[in-house]
Amino acid sequence: YDGEIAFADQALGSILDQLERLGRPSRPIVAVVGDHGESLGEHEEKTHSMFVYEATLRVPMILSWPDHLPAGRHVSSPVRGIDLAPTLLDLAGQPPLAGMRGQSLVALIQDRRDAPPSAYGETYFPLFYMNWAPLRSIQDDRWKFIDAPDPELYDLAADPREQTNLAAREPSRAAALRGALEQLTGGGAGAMSDQTVDTETVRKLAALGYVGAAGRGTPAGPEGARADPKQMIGVFNRLREANAAVHAGRFAEAETIASEVLRRDPRNAFATIVLANAEMEQGRYRAALAHYHAYAELVPTSAEAHHRSAICLARLGEPDRALAEEEAAIAIDPRDADARELRGGLLAEQGRIDEALPDLRAAVEIDSGNAPYRVGLARALVTAGRLDEAEKEIARALELRPQYAAAHAASGSLARARNQPDRSVAEFERALQLDASQDDVRLDLAGALERVGRQADAQAEYRRLATARETPIEIRQAAKARLR
Repeated sequence: YDGEIAFADQALGSILDQLERLGRPSRPIVAVVGDHGESLGEHEEKTHSMFVYEATLRVPMILSWPDHLPAGRHVSSPVRGIDLAPTLLDLAGQPPLAGMRGQSLVALIQDRRDAPPSAYGETYFPLFYMNWAPLRSIQDDRWKFIDAPDPELYDLAADPREQTNLAAREPSRAAALRGALEQLTGGGAGAMSDQTVDTETVRKLAALGYVGAAGRGTPAGPEGARADPKQMIGVFNRLREANAAVHAGRFAEAETIASEVLRRDPRNAFATIVLANAEMEQGRYRAALAHYHAYAELVPTSAEAHHRSAICLARLGEPDRALAEEEAAIAIDPRDADARELRGGLLAEQGRIDEALPDLRAAVEIDSGNAPYRVGLARALVTAGRLDEAEKEIARALELRPQYAAAHAASGSLARARNQPDRSVAEFERALQLDASQDDVRLDLAGALERVGRQADAQAEYRRLATARETPIEIRQAAKARLR
């Protein structure tokens, strides 16, 4: 995070320095505005996104334009992020854009106009990820109302940290602010713009058993029927711990926490996919499949659920079902690079190289800096006999990751296809130096050693594969067949 800030600062500084070197007659307008704050434990929220309290809504907005804006001027009245664009256009002498909801702050900066009458805030994270109630807020320079199953009203002048809910004590003020909020938003929580799932995609999903594919997922119901996020923040914090445990490799811990959450909140989509991820990482693919399926029912537009289902099925030795899941993932999100890469790899394993190459190329096009994608494409190109193209992909992969074992292994396969046995041996050995766990590469190395006449070394590698308990059974059998 610090690096990102430093990079942005350096990039902006280089622009400003260049403008100064060019001797432009007028300095540029510079605006700095925060996207959100961090709660850091206030209201039990550790970061942001769950609540609409001041800790996350109140952010800096800084404008600088030497000789045009007063230096050091501080505006204490609340303004809004939507006011920034109209302000910049006004300062640049341009007319406002049609349909803009914000207002220029130039007159306010010059003390010629009052601040905007109210500011609106919202978070739909609780709804989209947890199936809890969304939160919307409206505030002026003193009072703030939060529309929630248990409504909240705060006097920001006396209670800036929003510790004392006055909604019950000030019902008329709460009602007035609720009315203003409804007038601002059209009397409801607003319309959501969902990704449209076309008929063919619905058909594919239904064929896989996803009966909720044509809908939007979790049934809506009245907003009051949803859980209030402030009553569920402890559950969310536990889920954050579970998700962190998955990323740290503590999968059993993650599974325990996610299961605990689902007992309390059975339709919690986040808990469902965390549990599925933990089960998959522990090799419990059938259980993970059931929970990925449940997640896809809750969130029908999730390509990730289908992609991860495909991973489980591929590891269970069910490539045709895995391909069907990846087709569903790609139908939902044609630019899902992981789904493209795995689908291409599965097709290549079935010998369907001409079908595999478009998906593998698409993955590289979507994420050109991904070395594994380029290696996957290179392997298919070697199989197809398109060796020069394969060489280019391997070279680019090694530029991206010089110590990438799989790229050296692919280079060994390319050398073998070109009848360059000595180079093949060198590349396979280099790959194993970088990652000794690649049993398939060790089998390739043994074959390459035989071709260069190093029979004793080849037999040693075959013996190692044939006797190691962790060697996959198909590789162990292949190694045993070569032992003398």
